[in-house]
Amino acid sequence: MNLANFRAGLDILAPYFDKPDGCHLGAEHDQIYVFATDRPLTETDVQRLRDLGWFQPEQEGEDAPYDPAEAWSCFV
Repeated sequence: MNLANFRAGLDILAPYFDKPDGCHLGAEHDQIYVFATDRPLTETDVQRLRDLGWFQPEQEGEDAPYDPAEAWSCFV
């Protein structure tokens, strides 16, 4: 993960929060977590996030379906 992909991912996720500047983040070692969004993402934005290296840690495998109730994450 590089800074551009990290920022792009946050830019994609932000509009899906009711209060974009108040979205919750977490970090553990080399993994950053963004809590589940308030509204579901479009299929296009889900694919854009995945192309940038973001994933949903609770969804197993690269072809796992998107779950709007789950967080997003990336390794740095």
